[in-house]
Amino acid sequence: MTSLPQRIRTARLVLRRQHPDDAPLVKDAVDSSLAHLQVSVAWAQSAPWPLLVLKEHLAASAAAFESGSAWAFSVLDSAETRVLGGAGIEPAENSLIALVGAKTFETGYWLREDATGHGYATEATTCLVRLAFTSLGARHVVICHDPVNVASEGVPRRVGFRCLGTMNSAQLPGRQSADGSVRSATRVWVLDA
Repeated sequence: MTSLPQRIRTARLVLRRQHPDDAPLVKDAVDSSLAHLQVSVAWAQSAPWPLLVLKEHLAASAAAFESGSAWAFSVLDSAETRVLGGAGIEPAENSLIALVGAKTFETGYWLREDATGHGYATEATTCLVRLAFTSLGARHVVICHDPVNVASEGVPRRVGFRCLGTMNSAQLPGRQSADGSVRSATRVWVLDA
């Protein structure tokens, strides 16, 4: 079982393994930015969630972290009093491995609306990419997004990813658009070890 640190400090942020105790902070981040999130991430379509439901989700995330199947972090300010967003990394699914190669991991991120434009997603992603290569044995790290979400291209560009191209739904099946429907295309960015 591979493990990552449960708490990581970067220059301006703390990435902390998701935990049910953080539910009120995560709820504030999501609820205060619901309209912003619903145009970029499918999971926001079912928000806002009751605190108990969110605690259950965070408990499942913590269990996945402990088992080494996926590593999701809350991204907090340096004082650890405010959730700015989330970031995570997990082994890629088979269709993505077929496109990119063995030992591929996928990373993703989201930010509350008032935290965008400050480089926080870039800082958190840079940290997770480094951990993927040094701790998880990754040979490739990918970022995938809906091509209509042009703002999502900024992070992989700044971190040094190269665009592999836009893949159709036959190449990467089951990817969701922000509205929850199945995406017809997905833009794929890759960074090699």
